[in-house]
Amino acid sequence: MNKTKIILDTDPGNDDLLAIIMALKSELLDVRGLTIVGGNASIEHTTGNALSLLTYMDRIEVPVYVGDASALNEASTSPEEFEEFKSHRIEIHGETGLHVSLPNPSIGPQKIHAVEFIIGEAERHKGELIIVPVGPLTNIALALKKQPRLVDWVKSINLMGGAVNVPGNVTEYAEFNIYCDPEAANAVLSSGIDIKMCGLDITRVTSVKKEETDWLAGNSAGEKIIRRLLNTVFETTGRNSFSLHDPITVLSVLYPELIDWKEYDVSVICEGSQFGKTVGTLNPNGSVSVGIGIDQVLAKAKIAEILSE
Repeated sequence: MNKTKIILDTDPGNDDLLAIIMALKSELLDVRGLTIVGGNASIEHTTGNALSLLTYMDRIEVPVYVGDASALNEASTSPEEFEEFKSHRIEIHGETGLHVSLPNPSIGPQKIHAVEFIIGEAERHKGELIIVPVGPLTNIALALKKQPRLVDWVKSINLMGGAVNVPGNVTEYAEFNIYCDPEAANAVLSSGIDIKMCGLDITRVTSVKKEETDWLAGNSAGEKIIRRLLNTVFETTGRNSFSLHDPITVLSVLYPELIDWKEYDVSVICEGSQFGKTVGTLNPNGSVSVGIGIDQVLAKAKIAEILSE
């Protein structure tokens, strides 16, 4: 069986954990590596979270490549904006990015930079590689800047980010991943690469409810850690649902037919009061396929099925 080759570009926080486990467990995916970006937590924490998860899942053969911290930092925003951003991040993901403890990692990251790995894999597997960014798009934009031929080499980019027809989640206008590095997002979305954009239009409405205690009932390592994570999130945040942002993005690679796609031209506002807002204009020839609807019941069932493999 020919597996789909992917690179998962991730900033391991809570929903990233589910997405990584999904990608590792799917018999249809060949995970070439995890590339790490800052976002849900610092780059040091997100790297450690990835290495610890691979150790826990007994998948230490999967290489981890450290990339860049997202562009949003104390130097790029006002003190008030940065404190608001940090408060949002900590509320959702905690100080370290995860609401669950994992073992100390038994492996370390690879020596080459994530951007170099992305370029190398894309060149080696021309037309076959799908990049799946579920965090800020910093690494992907840097790779495109360094090697513009990625536009021709990469099969597609299936990304989690943006909010075209719905409000944002970190501000009224902006979705978290785009808000972290809007200039990177703008560069990627305007690159001409075939892009499938899984934004809040479809990811926020697809969620696990607190009362759905039987959503993952098995005893595999992945299911156990996810149940622990969900229980802790519900208890510590007071939330009654957990949106499946990043798992939906992995699902878009496996079962794109579960999502209603429309072609758009998409740009990002990089300054002013609407900082981080994704602006979509319908265009039948647009290179960005935006998910505008999803079969929520079937999507959740498929995610649970993969996680229980």
